[in-house]
Amino acid sequence: MIAPELAVAAWDRDDPLTERERDVLRHAANGSPNAEIAARLHLAEGTVRNYLSSAIAKQGARNRTEAAATAREGGWL
Repeated sequence: MIAPELAVAAWDRDDPLTERERDVLRHAANGSPNAEIAARLHLAEGTVRNYLSSAIAKQGARNRTEAAATAREGGWL
């Protein structure tokens, strides 16, 4: 359950993520390792790391789990 004022604040924020960053975060949120995400999305493993790093930085998150949770709370995933 989320406090109404937090929900409103989350929905008011613009989505900072690109579509590809959202794709990678969706897979990461499900616990998939980088190699598996790369295979599923037809990307190099380094590219997956770059997308995850970018998504983490844009949200000011500490790790991929926190970035996915923040994106989910923001309604971006």
